[in-house]
Amino acid sequence: MDYNEKYCSEAAPFGASAEGVCMVERTALADSIQKVLHCPVERERPLACLSTLGVGGCAEYYAEPWELDDFLTLYRLSRQENVPLHILGGGSNVVFADGLIPGIVVSTRKWDAVWWMPAGGRVVADVQSGRCLASLVDIAAKEGWTGLEFALGIPGTVGGAVAGNAGAGGRGMGDCLEEVLAVEPDGSLRRWRAGEFSCTYRRCSLASEGRLLLSCKIALRPGLRTEIEGNLERFRSLRGIQPHGVRSAGCSFKNPDGESAGRLLDRCGCKGMVSGDAVVSDSHANFILNRGSATAEDVLSLVRACRDRVLERTGILLEPEIKFLGMACALAPEEERGGPRLG
Repeated sequence: MDYNEKYCSEAAPFGASAEGVCMVERTALADSIQKVLHCPVERERPLACLSTLGVGGCAEYYAEPWELDDFLTLYRLSRQENVPLHILGGGSNVVFADGLIPGIVVSTRKWDAVWWMPAGGRVVADVQSGRCLASLVDIAAKEGWTGLEFALGIPGTVGGAVAGNAGAGGRGMGDCLEEVLAVEPDGSLRRWRAGEFSCTYRRCSLASEGRLLLSCKIALRPGLRTEIEGNLERFRSLRGIQPHGVRSAGCSFKNPDGESAGRLLDRCGCKGMVSGDAVVSDSHANFILNRGSATAEDVLSLVRACRDRVLERTGILLEPEIKFLGMACALAPEEERGGPRLG
């Protein structure tokens, strides 16, 4: 019997145990976790405030490690006890279930150090995964280092950006990575050099193979002030129509090959579509906004409706970029829905 069968359904309601839950055993597990960690472990921690979309329920267990040993302990414990482990960066591109999310949510927000190291006419930033990506872009530009301007405006953390090979204008995080430090599936640590892993559109092979990315080394070069400012302006213009100052999870869907998800959604009349308090942005059809009290189910329903409309009218099945945590089978596999695999 695995953890979900033993302790919980997909997302148990607050204050209530799902079928099969043994509160004594769950409390014992929390106590055993706390005994081996330096950081506190919280029970039923609200997660909506940690999401850029502002929706979701509570984490069964929640921790914010700041020491390497704690990350290793949590990772190994999750494997040994078959406890779901969810890594939370900046809270973008993620939707938490409305109820109790089983397992451990581990935030990297306190794992955010960066060291700048000169290296033969270049500079290498050794960055922990919880570092805010926007702050790294800002520091690099101010110090006259070029190569990271494409990340301007990308929300979230460096770890999340590497895991999803975030980028814009044909460039991505994989283009400037020299090394990634990861926890392997067996719980050991390994440093991966560039060339030993692959980064494709919105995908890093290390993350997709179940590793926990702890830090990375990003190589930059000196740049002229005019060059850097020109690059920043170019990437700023690419993001000009994206909604700002609102609660959003970022892009809802990945771009399929040779197409723009936003344009497909726009052509299919998805702007303004509503489910509860979740609405498709009028300025950019690939963004879903929270108008006030949207739920995870509202967002999921809207994602399904948009994807189904595009599939029906164009034959293209869009792949969600949003990740749904604590919502098993949130979106049926493409094969089950009969659409082509694109993007």
